[in-house]
Amino acid sequence: MPWFLRTSRHGVHAVYGQQADNSCGIACVIMVNFKMKKWEVASAAATVASNPIVGFPALGLATYDAVKRETEVYGAYSKVTGQKYDGTTYTDATVLPRVLNELSIGRWVAACVTARDLAGSILDKYSRWPFITLVHWRAGGGHFVICDNVEKSGTGGSADFCDPWDTSVRTLTLVRGRAITYQVEHATGQVDLGQTHYAYANAAKKADMDGWIIYRA
Repeated sequence: MPWFLRTSRHGVHAVYGQQADNSCGIACVIMVNFKMKKWEVASAAATVASNPIVGFPALGLATYDAVKRETEVYGAYSKVTGQKYDGTTYTDATVLPRVLNELSIGRWVAACVTARDLAGSILDKYSRWPFITLVHWRAGGGHFVICDNVEKSGTGGSADFCDPWDTSVRTLTLVRGRAITYQVEHATGQVDLGQTHYAYANAAKKADMDGWIIYRA
């Protein structure tokens, strides 16, 4: 799956579509790596979007850089696990920071807070850099998504979550002391330009963020 350019009310987002059923974790690492290093593209092309958090280059240089970032991540995964990544096996929340720590983008750790404390932790501790969270579908199974923008308000805030499965960006409300519900809703106004990605069959599908977060320490 290729990269996709998406928008939310907060700005522009680069979303990577996962390559296989079980590759959401590595897809999120690819997105984090790209977003953390996008300044390299900015220095080489004036066409990079100016948003300081989620800017995305618009021309051919973006394709070159995105492929480069994928290659870096697959190499890092192989180094950490001793096996080639092919998307057929799950990655857990303890493996992802080890892969991120091989990419020269700072020190990354996995933490697990209570589901009710996650929103407050995001607002107070984890909003400076992109981070990965884990959701558990109420019907069973888990899924990694990445947050690349947090907006704070007096009583809480909101956050943009990029989903590698259907390449949508979902803006969720953050309320201190309340668990975060992740509900699939078919995004409107997205232009794929002939690209393909997975899609959720059930627009009412819901998940709960269970407190796992992979973040830059």
